[in-house]
Amino acid sequence: MKSIEQDGGECRGKWCRTRRVTLLRISGDPPKTLCMDELNLTVCCRYVESLLENSRISRYLSKHHPSELAKRQNLLDELEKTCNIEVGH
Repeated sequence: MKSIEQDGGECRGKWCRTRRVTLLRISGDPPKTLCMDELNLTVCCRYVESLLENSRISRYLSKHHPSELAKRQNLLDELEKTCNIEVGH
């Protein structure tokens, strides 16, 4: 094994490059469309919320598709908890 003085810092430079590549691979790049993804999620959740607030739609779903209704309700509940926002039920 060579000292830093013997290899002129080549080993340290290689270590730094390898470390950076490894950290990027582990953590991943931040999404470039995060703002659009948040906007789309918000719009979709608000649409689901408006559907569930409609009494006719809510009755139909509870009668014919109770598991799907529960999934949508859980999605809205999770959004409310995550974002600390008030979702009307």
